Amino acid sequence: MDPTNGPVVSLLNEIADILEITGTDRFRPIAYRRAARTIEALPKSVSDYIADGSIDELPGVGEAISQKIREFVGTGKLDYIEKLRKGIPPGLLELLNLQEVGPKTVGRLYMELHITSLDELQRACEEHRVRSLKGFGEKTEERIQQSIQFYRGSSTRFLLSKGDEIAADLLKHLSGMSGMMAAAGSLRRRRETIGDIDIIVVSSEPDSVMDRFVSYPDVSVVYSKGETKSSVMLNSGLQVDLRVVEEKSYGAALLYFTGSKDHNVELRNLAIGKGLKLNEYALTRRGTDEFVAGRSEKDVYDALGLQYIEPELREARGEIDAAAAGKLPVLISEKDIKGDIHCHTNWTDGSSPIESMIDAAAERGYAYIGISDHSKSSKITKGLSDEQMEKQIGRIEKINASGKYDLRVLCGSEVEIHPDGKLDYDNDLLSRLDYVIGSVHTRFNMEKDEMTGRLLTAMSNDYLTVLGHPTGRQIGTRGSYTFSAEKVFDTAREKRVLLEINGSPERLDLNDQLIIEAAKHDCKFVLNTDAHHFTSLSNMKYALSMARRGWLTANDAANTQGYSEFLKIIA
Repeated sequence: MDPTNGPVVSLLNEIADILEITGTDRFRPIAYRRAARTIEALPKSVSDYIADGSIDELPGVGEAISQKIREFVGTGKLDYIEKLRKGIPPGLLELLNLQEVGPKTVGRLYMELHITSLDELQRACEEHRVRSLKGFGEKTEERIQQSIQFYRGSSTRFLLSKGDEIAADLLKHLSGMSGMMAAAGSLRRRRETIGDIDIIVVSSEPDSVMDRFVSYPDVSVVYSKGETKSSVMLNSGLQVDLRVVEEKSYGAALLYFTGSKDHNVELRNLAIGKGLKLNEYALTRRGTDEFVAGRSEKDVYDALGLQYIEPELREARGEIDAAAAGKLPVLISEKDIKGDIHCHTNWTDGSSPIESMIDAAAERGYAYIGISDHSKSSKITKGLSDEQMEKQIGRIEKINASGKYDLRVLCGSEVEIHPDGKLDYDNDLLSRLDYVIGSVHTRFNMEKDEMTGRLLTAMSNDYLTVLGHPTGRQIGTRGSYTFSAEKVFDTAREKRVLLEINGSPERLDLNDQLIIEAAKHDCKFVLNTDAHHFTSLSNMKYALSMARRGWLTANDAANTQGYSEFLKIIA
């Protein structure tokens, strides 16, 4: 998504939320959400589409919605949303961040229990008033309480993708001030969420750098401004710290502020054992403070007798011992990826035609791309009926036969795994697909044994190729459903089912810890984007981030193989 389109997307979704909360119209919220998805997927600023008059031609953006977008982009405000906001208490919208609470539920909580805020909802749960609502009950009330706890524990952190967006814009703002600069911290380690951003800069004019930094347009509060360090809060609520160091200290500072804390402690202890001292300025000899290393991170690792340790591995999970023994893995990288097989098109809830997805894959140098639109029971995503799926198979066969593209197009489907574990299409239709991604999109609250059985039953179907986003989580809004990882991973290995590492920024599923665990069970993986627009194929970098944090090599992933070998793997 073009970052300038974020406010428009948020606006359209908020309109849809309020309309659904108030229950004034059943169909208008759907229209606004569809328009929001279209704007989110645009490769250019929505202003460009307004300027050339093509905004009215965008899918799902009719005249009424386009007028509202024009007003908002042109003036920075929208009278319509202001009227909607005045019609409900402001605290209601925050409730939508809870896993168990959607707009309709918020509407009922407001109308029937007069709940207007998160605190009031928590009190209502504690007083057992929520369970009194028709259709709720004790378990629903307990899950809402758990969601409140989960939300309050994660709401101060930001998605990795948001951190990337902010850091890139900040570094661009500072460009020209230094020959060397980088974002460090958990962002550089590619943690799935970040709490703040650290930026390291080399400059002979620190005062100018600091002036430029604190003048960044998105700064809301300047906590401190000094000669070597400044700290600000952005309008988003994210704290950013900037440090200016000498060139000879750049590597040591980058190493120190990348962390993690436990990794740094182990490094310092190793240095002490060698008669050295390591801090954010340099690696020096104890007693004499003689400079040993610090210009680059590799210099520091070399001086400590270690292989260079990639930032993603610096979590004190045995990487230092492995580096000392020369046994660190060669991590999977972007150049290893030969294809992406979890891609949606405008046949269902995607925004791009099949051909646009193919063109984007070709630009990335892929050998193949897989189209995997939703199956029939997924009504909200316009899942394909049996007949529509047959038509898509025929369409893709014609595309391949045309010889227009150098890469191959695979026809798959993201097939719903029903609560009983059965797949959404019958085996006759599944057998016609090149591959099948089985995913759970409903009944996330099943008990552990039930959900485990559901997944095992699905994997017993010989046509299931990939277990899609295996935990079902959405970062910050919905936790993972519970299942026996050991049983699922053992079955995946036995049935040769690939485990997906989903690069959608809100999912990152599997995460690094589960990847490490699954690898111990000798599972095989596939890295996908779950792209709903051709620009989202770039989200492969987030699947790669999780795979690298999970210590994976190119041999651990199926889609690092060329087309012929990949077909053998998914056969």
